[in-house]
Amino acid sequence: MRYTNTCLIYFITNVICTRVEYYGSFNNIRSVVGRQVNEIMVLHLIKSHCLPRLMYGCEIWPLNAVNVREIDILWNNGFRHVFNCCWQESVKPLQFYCHTLPLSYQLHERQLLFYRRLLLSDNIVLRTLAGLPRVRFEMLGIAAKYNVDNLNYSTETVKNAVWLSFVNNITF
Repeated sequence: MRYTNTCLIYFITNVICTRVEYYGSFNNIRSVVGRQVNEIMVLHLIKSHCLPRLMYGCEIWPLNAVNVREIDILWNNGFRHVFNCCWQESVKPLQFYCHTLPLSYQLHERQLLFYRRLLLSDNIVLRTLAGLPRVRFEMLGIAAKYNVDNLNYSTETVKNAVWLSFVNNITF
């Protein structure tokens, strides 16, 4: 029990640090490009420089310790800053038109694809870890959320299922 609490404290501290790094990178990009620039270009810079800092190691994040709503708010506020809009409204239509998933969807997509790589690995230790009941149960829950009916899915199936789930939940 003590080991679990120590790991959880380390994890939460690490998430806070990555959030600070994300904001630092985001603010650096915003200060360099200013306001007289193409929003799509700024979004591309944020997706390629800030998002990896925020999502580093997300494939193994324990979902019960992650406040997914807080991560989505962080990402949504980034969209609001870049496009200077939607402060009282949802940014999901804007994300749809930019072909960008909300962070909670990206998190689940990455976790499902990582789990798939574990299952298909040549390494017996990784396959054994993927077969643990708790891990399998958690991944089946995420897969069911996106209507992926089994764990022998292809990469394209996962990406399409996550995108379709996002599209079906948007209200224009």
